[in-house]
Amino acid sequence: MLFNLLKFTRTIGVRFISVANAACFGRDVSAIHFAALLKECRSVNAVRQVHQQLVSSGLLSYPASLLAVSFPPLPSQPFLSPRSLGTGVVAAYLACGSTDEALSALEHVIPSPAVWWNLLIRQHIKEGHLDNAIAISCRMLRAGTRPDHFTLRHILKACGELPSYRCGITFHGIICRNGFESNIFICNALVAMYARCGSLEETSLVFEEITQKGIDDVISWNSIVAAHVKHNNPWTALDMFSKMAMIVHEKATNDRSDIISIVSILPACASLKALPQTREIHGHAIRHGTFPDAFVGNALINSYAKCGSMKDAVKVFNTMEFKDVVSCNAMVTGYSQTGNFEAAFEIFKNMRKENISLNVVTWTAVIAGYAQRGCGQEALNIFRQMVFSGSKPNSVTIISLLSACASLGACSQGMETHAYSLKNGLLSLDNYFGGDGVDEDLMVQNALIDMYSKCRIFKAARSIFESIPRKGRNVVTWTVMIGGYAQYGDSNDALMLFSEMISKPYPVAPNAFTVSCVLMACAHLSALRMGKQIHAYVVRQHQYEASTYFVANCFIDMYSKCGDVDTARSVFDSMPQRNAVSWTSMMAGYGMHGRGHEALEIFDNMQKAGFAPDDISFLVVLYACSHSGMIDRGLAYFDSMSRDYGVAACAEHYSCVIDLLARSGRLEKAWNIVKGMPMEPTAVVWVALLSACRVHSNVELAEYALSKLVEMNAENDGFYTLISNIYAKARRWKDVARIRNLMKNSGIKKRPGCSWVQGKKGTASFFVGDRSHSLSPQIYALLERLIGRIKSMGYVPETDFALHDVDDEEKNNLLAEHSEKLALAYGLLTTSPGTPIRITKNLRVCGDCHSVFTYISKIVDHEIIVRDSSRFHHFKNGSCSCGGYW
Repeated sequence: MLFNLLKFTRTIGVRFISVANAACFGRDVSAIHFAALLKECRSVNAVRQVHQQLVSSGLLSYPASLLAVSFPPLPSQPFLSPRSLGTGVVAAYLACGSTDEALSALEHVIPSPAVWWNLLIRQHIKEGHLDNAIAISCRMLRAGTRPDHFTLRHILKACGELPSYRCGITFHGIICRNGFESNIFICNALVAMYARCGSLEETSLVFEEITQKGIDDVISWNSIVAAHVKHNNPWTALDMFSKMAMIVHEKATNDRSDIISIVSILPACASLKALPQTREIHGHAIRHGTFPDAFVGNALINSYAKCGSMKDAVKVFNTMEFKDVVSCNAMVTGYSQTGNFEAAFEIFKNMRKENISLNVVTWTAVIAGYAQRGCGQEALNIFRQMVFSGSKPNSVTIISLLSACASLGACSQGMETHAYSLKNGLLSLDNYFGGDGVDEDLMVQNALIDMYSKCRIFKAARSIFESIPRKGRNVVTWTVMIGGYAQYGDSNDALMLFSEMISKPYPVAPNAFTVSCVLMACAHLSALRMGKQIHAYVVRQHQYEASTYFVANCFIDMYSKCGDVDTARSVFDSMPQRNAVSWTSMMAGYGMHGRGHEALEIFDNMQKAGFAPDDISFLVVLYACSHSGMIDRGLAYFDSMSRDYGVAACAEHYSCVIDLLARSGRLEKAWNIVKGMPMEPTAVVWVALLSACRVHSNVELAEYALSKLVEMNAENDGFYTLISNIYAKARRWKDVARIRNLMKNSGIKKRPGCSWVQGKKGTASFFVGDRSHSLSPQIYALLERLIGRIKSMGYVPETDFALHDVDDEEKNNLLAEHSEKLALAYGLLTTSPGTPIRITKNLRVCGDCHSVFTYISKIVDHEIIVRDSSRFHHFKNGSCSCGGYW
């Protein structure tokens, strides 16, 4: 009867169950019949029907002794209890893929075996449903089932991968309560769980207990070594690995454990760039026969590459018997990290020729290599090929691609990348960040802020920045936003953001890059007071020793551009060691202040210190000579560049020499140098010549220089303003009007002259004829008195700088309204006697204003320091530091 029943079931399937149900009314059926039916079920509906019949017949709840059995069991048939039937239902549901119904059925099995709970827990972990796995374990405990060592290992793994420290420590208590604290498998799982949850203290405590009990094995040591590597304790990891080699080597039961040990420790060597230790571990792998393993080889390649020894990495790669895509990826990444992009791209091409499967790591390494090299267009092309190949990018790919877009200023491609990230789940719309703020979403958003900033779309960059909760922003978030404003936007916004960054609530400590960005903003604004405050902050924090060159060089640049070159020299002298940038920055500082002799002294000392001058050094030297009137010395340095130092002169060097000659009145010789250049003159050269024509009123040559700039499509408002000024000085008013109409028709707007000055209550800005300031009546009254006094001393207004065709009296009034004069009057009204007045102008200082400041410096107890678009002017006791070379 039973065999016929099974045969019938196979033929009719689910339909039989309904017939069987009808046939069962009014009579008792053996549990063995249902057990057989459950094994034959092929759908969830079939299992449900059998399950319902079992419940209605009471076979899942009544004791076996009370069951009425119509058919005597066969001699070979074992007795089936309700528990066995219940687990049969669970097994049937699982076989049909219904884990939820299997779980519900299991909860009604009393007592329920741990093995079935373990199956459900493991299934959810396998599918990535870690929260569900932990929830099932809680339901298991409520059902009264005692967990076994398999249960606990699975749950600890889920707690670590989430990670969930709270759940992990709860199950640690359950482990102790159930007597598993000496089970080495569970103890090793505890070490791994605490490490993944970021709790190194508990990781170490559990490991110490294991070693004290003497139950430690190679897995225990591998786990603690990996924990220290993950938590940036590479030296401790190396020390633990050394002890492990002596203590537990004999406990290793197979080569696999030794392979994991080596793969775990090599990242520590890589992070330390510890080449000797990498080679030592390499030798250890060879002695113990684990080196041919692909995992060990790939880890060695990665470590050698990060230690900067691609020669060793290549040797490992060539001696590996089996090379997979990971091996090739390690080489591509290694070459990219060491800057050998040609070799990286060559391996990439060979992989494609040999049809080696390219994964996301390969594509990303190549994209990152192109982006780091500044080849943004190539990076975009590789990304397109990646997408067409079917490989899905990850967050690192997107970050590298956004870097490429930023380097190109390719806003449209950057926006497409932004949209792609949202569409493909690489960027969440939910911007709440917890923990330590290193979420992948945050890294992508930081890259987006950087890209939009470099594309000068600050509204989008600031919108993303503001969408990140204050406590979720890390130092990179703040730095890219501050850096964007400092380099491409409003430096005032950069300074305000920096103040917000270090203030409560949720203050974030700036790093060396943040400091350099905010110092750049100070330099742009000549914000000396803010720069000094940042200097004091850095000195108090004592956290930038590793970036001594980097930060100190930024301070030299900031103090120089804020007009305090003596403090810049103090920073320079206090540096325990200097690099080439330190010397060049100090030379440039002296050069822009017209202190050419000090600049050349620094140049000589740099060579004595063992630094060979390069093209940048000579550019700074020529600039310093030009702004200090040292014509012969500048020409001598220019001639010695290639002859004595092997440095070829480029267009920028020629422009400096032309500027040098033009300032001294040797315009004809400057023109001859332009005609004799070994390369086509660039826009920089024509601009230098045009500026010289302004000083010496050479209209014809100025017109020729402007025509060349127009041919190059390099014209801007400054060039048209220069030629307009030249026409005005020559009283060619029709040409002045023609140039203004040309600018208007071309859509080129002249930048208005603006000057700002630092006072006790902050910085005040002025435009020409500005009367918006609350102190305007006092400012104009003071200017009128001062000009009256200096006229009696011999000052005569230089009306050539009033660039309008009006009478002389109105020209005098126009000159009196220049922005730098208004800034000076404000400074005199608000600055204590004896304190320097620091004025910054966005354009070159007016010649008449220069004359006025020279006279006024005789009658006021202030040094007047003016920074214009070209250089610094220090007015004191009736003279200027420029010596007429400006």
